[in-house]
Amino acid sequence: MSGLPGAGKDTWIARHLPELSVISLDTIRKELGILPTDNQGRVIKEGRERGKALLRKKQPFVWNATNLSREIRQIQIQLFEQYGAAVRIVYLETDEKTRRERNKAREAAVPEEAVERMLRKIEPPSPEEAMFVEWICV
Repeated sequence: MSGLPGAGKDTWIARHLPELSVISLDTIRKELGILPTDNQGRVIKEGRERGKALLRKKQPFVWNATNLSREIRQIQIQLFEQYGAAVRIVYLETDEKTRRERNKAREAAVPEEAVERMLRKIEPPSPEEAMFVEWICV
């Protein structure tokens, strides 16, 4: 998954991929007591370990994170492909007003100043990044 906080990634997964395991960096952050504005090293490491366990079992799963830059996506995609996984990127966008409302309603809302930094760095996925790339406006 790829998209800003409040784009609707959790809802989209629940509606379209309910049968798959989900590795959610938000969930891991909550489990570890790490804020979205803190260093994310431990969160990413834990997510990757969970992903490797599922990859070893050849079990499909969803990697649910913002994944806003090509560089960040490629780090994950390379790991998944090392295990022979077929990678699908689903990129979600929504209008600014809806995104802000959804983000504010989240249990762990991402501070708008952090989202503003993300907006300056965002690189929507291009078709050559993965086997399947979808852009969805929600």
